[in-house]
Amino acid sequence: SVITHLLLLSASTMLLTAAAQHLSSNATSSLKDFEMQLGFLGRGRDVLDEEAFNALLDNIGYRRSREGLWDSFLAEVNSITKNDGGEASSSSFITVADMAKVYASDTYHLLDNGKDSGDALMEYVDKLFDKANTNMQGQDDTELDKDEFCSFFRELMGDNYSDEAADEAFDAIDVDGSGGITVAEFKEGVLKSNKNKTSGLPSTFNYNLLSPTLTSENDFVKALERHTKNHRAVTHHLLENIACASFGRKQTADIILLFLSAYSKFNSGFVERIQSLIYLLDNAKEREVLRENVREEMGFYSEETLEECEMLGIPRESVENIPHHQLFRELVNTVEKKVKCSYIDFIPDDLSGEMVKAQKECAAKGKIGLLASLYFGSELIVPYIYSALLVGLRLCLNLSREETRFLLLHVSMDGDHADNIRDIIVSHCKTAEDRIEFVKCTELILNARVSFYDKLGSLQNLQNVHDKASKLYDKQASKWSRDKPRCLSDFTGRPVVYDFISEHINGATVLDVGCGEGFVSRKMTEMGAAKVVGIDVSPGMIDGAKSHEKKGRNEYFLVGDAAGLKQQLIEKSAECNLMLGANFDVGSFDLSVAVFLFNYMSITAMNQTFEDVHALLKPGGHFVFSVPHPFMASHSSAAFGFQGSGNESAYFSMRDKCMEGHIGTIDGEKLNVRMHFKTIEDYINAATSHGFEIVDFTEARVRAEDMVSNVPFFSSVNGYPLHMVIKLRKPMSTNDSASLGSMNTLDLLPIKLNWPRTVTNNVENSLVMWIPTDVNTELIAASLQVYEKGISVDDLDIGNDIDSPRRARSREVRDLFSATNEFGKSIRSRLLHETGAVIVKGLDMTALGGVEQLDKMTVCSKIAYFILCEHIGTVDATARGKLFDVKSANMDAMSKSNDNVLFSVSDTEAGWHTDGASKDRVYDVVSLLCISPASEGGKFRISNACDVYDELNRALPKFLMYELTRPIPRDILENGGGKGTDGAATALSRSAAILAMRIKYNSYPIYVVEGDRMRFRYMRHWIETGHEKTFWKVPTLLKIAMGVLDDHLDDACCFHQALERGDMIFANNAMLAHARDQFKNDPDAPPRHKVRAWIQVQKAAILHDENSFATTDKNKKISRVDSINSLARVESLTNMVLDESDHSGFPTW
Repeated sequence: SVITHLLLLSASTMLLTAAAQHLSSNATSSLKDFEMQLGFLGRGRDVLDEEAFNALLDNIGYRRSREGLWDSFLAEVNSITKNDGGEASSSSFITVADMAKVYASDTYHLLDNGKDSGDALMEYVDKLFDKANTNMQGQDDTELDKDEFCSFFRELMGDNYSDEAADEAFDAIDVDGSGGITVAEFKEGVLKSNKNKTSGLPSTFNYNLLSPTLTSENDFVKALERHTKNHRAVTHHLLENIACASFGRKQTADIILLFLSAYSKFNSGFVERIQSLIYLLDNAKEREVLRENVREEMGFYSEETLEECEMLGIPRESVENIPHHQLFRELVNTVEKKVKCSYIDFIPDDLSGEMVKAQKECAAKGKIGLLASLYFGSELIVPYIYSALLVGLRLCLNLSREETRFLLLHVSMDGDHADNIRDIIVSHCKTAEDRIEFVKCTELILNARVSFYDKLGSLQNLQNVHDKASKLYDKQASKWSRDKPRCLSDFTGRPVVYDFISEHINGATVLDVGCGEGFVSRKMTEMGAAKVVGIDVSPGMIDGAKSHEKKGRNEYFLVGDAAGLKQQLIEKSAECNLMLGANFDVGSFDLSVAVFLFNYMSITAMNQTFEDVHALLKPGGHFVFSVPHPFMASHSSAAFGFQGSGNESAYFSMRDKCMEGHIGTIDGEKLNVRMHFKTIEDYINAATSHGFEIVDFTEARVRAEDMVSNVPFFSSVNGYPLHMVIKLRKPMSTNDSASLGSMNTLDLLPIKLNWPRTVTNNVENSLVMWIPTDVNTELIAASLQVYEKGISVDDLDIGNDIDSPRRARSREVRDLFSATNEFGKSIRSRLLHETGAVIVKGLDMTALGGVEQLDKMTVCSKIAYFILCEHIGTVDATARGKLFDVKSANMDAMSKSNDNVLFSVSDTEAGWHTDGASKDRVYDVVSLLCISPASEGGKFRISNACDVYDELNRALPKFLMYELTRPIPRDILENGGGKGTDGAATALSRSAAILAMRIKYNSYPIYVVEGDRMRFRYMRHWIETGHEKTFWKVPTLLKIAMGVLDDHLDDACCFHQALERGDMIFANNAMLAHARDQFKNDPDAPPRHKVRAWIQVQKAAILHDENSFATTDKNKKISRVDSINSLARVESLTNMVLDESDHSGFPTW
């Protein structure tokens, strides 16, 4: 139709405009190789003619038909290389200049890293929305009403779809049911990008620990304990400063009193929460453990405990029969008398508000939430926290052991309480859902403690709470707006930032965190940035950035808090044209800057921003930030300075202290600024603990050229270290990332697996594994039990739905499946480190029902298969469910009339391929269970793509290898059953013009190789249909390269057999190619039925330290180095408190 033609023309123009005008480095290298190959084909040769073309094919061993191949290539090049009249060339040969134009053409001009930001696609959908939005009224608004959308739908889709279909599409895209479609809803409905969600789990927590089949209950609890003890709720700088009395005797005592006064507000319901938990527990022994805890809280102790108190220097009569809340009140009264002040009636509600809220939210979760709050949020960590308070009180107020008995009792006893409660925790984390709840509730209560410490630090001596940074800048937004350097830091700090980013800025997608009114963003566009996304907490500043006359078309500005950066970008992706999906998680930005942002944030908030920036950067991306130098906290001048602490020798005790300041401009004005003080160590630890490498560091000062230009202005700060500018890098190999928990499989590039001839010559011995008898016994017993309960695979919760044998001592999943667990580990090891393929034989299908009870056998064998898969890794159910039935739906996947039809539901031959056609989703392992084989055909084939890559590297010149390593468009396959288009909304997203743009975005290489790591992603059919649906022809050079690739895969094929009933095959989906012959079913026999699972195994291997990826930098050890050091100091302090024989070990001030 005319509209489709116009839309495609607009989209094509847009893509060319968005693409860089110069060849990529890879394309340039290929062009040089093409020129060199011409010389190899004949001395002095500088053109490729038919004779040389055929000689080239001879040299690479091309076996396929050459009929029409040269003519096709020549016509393709001539259509791109226009003559002076704008018509296709009629040349009979191809020059190097011609090839340069080919590499610059639409078909080739996709980003070589395979991670196109999707800007062209997003802008194209914006134009569609604008077109639809003006169809009816001729005026723009923010939503499409139903009439506008339906008119647009009918115009785009033509007469093939009814009004009812348009209504159906509208209802599907109007997600919130508001009666109007926003730009965000329109983009989500049309593009069908994979949604990104923040899980609510800490990024440093390995999500494989949540699987009861991969991790025992005890190991899970150990990991969460380790996470808890390394959390800033335990290692916070405020606790260390209290223990060291760093604020001075009087102020430290003041802060401790504030701490205790506020603490009483959220700790008063402790006993009630335990009693609620007792009521919810089913086990009598567990209830008794908690009752004992309550008795001690009420002052009733065993004789052993009272003797221990006396050994600690606490008279028994001072604690016996005295409730803990009374002991606490006596401690507060004692401190109040010493300090000669009381804060109990003056504590702001918001100081303890988050702790109170977190406690209530945990209680609302039931026994899991209450257990998490009691154990991880209290008993496990209170000894460390109270030790800091105890030592601080001894140093500042010289309190006796009896006076501090409340704290000393808890330091001594809570360790025992924790040990007793731990067994209860272990018994309640059998399912993944329970473990997720434990982690979420633990993180909730720990973060609330950190918030309490942060707020307490800001209330030292009950100082007034300052305006937020947003209000500070809203008041003076117009004063910051400028087109050229004006304030001091424009001359001294920002030039260093520009210098640090200069080598990375050209063509980069940049994130400007704390962008202000866009001064730095505009400068980066001027320096060559392709796109800049700025975010700032001040609406006034963002208004200024958006309205500035020099704002670039590829500059996007958002109002948002940098402490919740990633979530803000997810929610506002439509506003800044960011494509969501797994590539967003891997990294959307080449570069990020934060220019004088962190001086407005607490240490906690800064760490959250570092975590998000690391996640948002591409591997190898850089982060440059600038902050006021800590030196300036105690040195002020007319041009720049802060109102210091009044104690110039203070340093560590000033952490997170908020200081107002000013910075001067060359025209004599002063702008208000602020600094939340941080030590140099705080910045370094924030960077390294979140996975960054430190690249460069500068202490910025006044330069000679500045002094010469304006002596009066710069002289007052001459010689001062004014700012720090630090340049960081996200490691290229994100296998070393600190953010293991949130890491996407795309982050993890696996190590190549090459096969020796002993593998290919001895397939039966090298690839086949027989199920051990004890594994069969476990799988069969569990499968039959689940079957009898009527639970399907889709609803199966392994940790909850499978009961242990009556005589078994433990109900741990790993004990129920101890043999299966070991078998799964051995399979995983082979898949990742050895052969990359495993053929499992010996599942007792007869015991599961046999052919005589086909339905029962089908259900039970799927359950057994799923359980085994879960012990190998984690089954990925995101696209087509836990398990997918691979059986013929009598549809021809090769037919052009069938769109979005999978080979899995077709009896057609499936050529060499890997599973998964989406750019932003990969699967580590593809596996199949054979329930019923085909009557004829359907043999399975395996070939090693790593070996083939090495052979191709020797056989093909670089410019032909480029075809296999550059981004190539692939057809789009929607999630679901894979049996065609489902619904009018899907039909809209698959309309010709929209699908063409989606496919162009869905481009990635066949081979990605970095050193000894590789990923292979291939299916020729989806490449060919992808080109066809973009109205492109498959380039001749790509056809040749894929032909050679297919032939080499054929040659390397070592397994070509049909699977028998009960056989399972597991293949490394990044290393091996597989294929399947055409098959036929016998109408008198069960039809061919396989079941497929996609399994993620790489994180599971890291979890179990199987050395699959941790090859450099000691894998960063995931844990935070600064937290480990801080925790060691805290543990040492606790031991000191308990070990001293009298208080003489604690000198007074």
